[in-house]
Amino acid sequence: MIKEMSTETQKKLDKFIESVEAAQKLQNDIVKYGLEAAYLYAEDVDGDWLEKWDEDETAQTNFLNSVTNFLESDDWVAVGVRKQLQGKSLEEIATQLEDCLRISKEENRVFAIKTVLVESASLEKISCSFDSENDTVDLLDLAEQLVKRLERIFEISQ
Repeated sequence: MIKEMSTETQKKLDKFIESVEAAQKLQNDIVKYGLEAAYLYAEDVDGDWLEKWDEDETAQTNFLNSVTNFLESDDWVAVGVRKQLQGKSLEEIATQLEDCLRISKEENRVFAIKTVLVESASLEKISCSFDSENDTVDLLDLAEQLVKRLERIFEISQ
């Protein structure tokens, strides 16, 4: 146990030292090259990223609004999500779902969403829902269908 802790501590220390060294290198490059150091660390320094800065934020806001509207709908997936996440606001749910959708692999998105659905449920609600067959929706199926709907919403909002 102590050996495991010291190994983990050593890994954290090594990662911290690497971060400090990287920060020192950045600082030295800025002192040495001035503003030209930006070309060493960024790909699109001369691009139009500054002009498009607001567009990304607008797209994110549109997506969150679309997800919130979906969650308010009578779609069986939206109803299932609202039922599963009763204690949370729709905006909070939409933000969590957006974070899950950013995961690159689809199967990982499904499990991230399933985790959000399960973590929010109380143990009583989970055990009761498995007993009554009429009132249950399989969480994996709900998560898979939710990913499909969110991907459609994302495509539309872009």
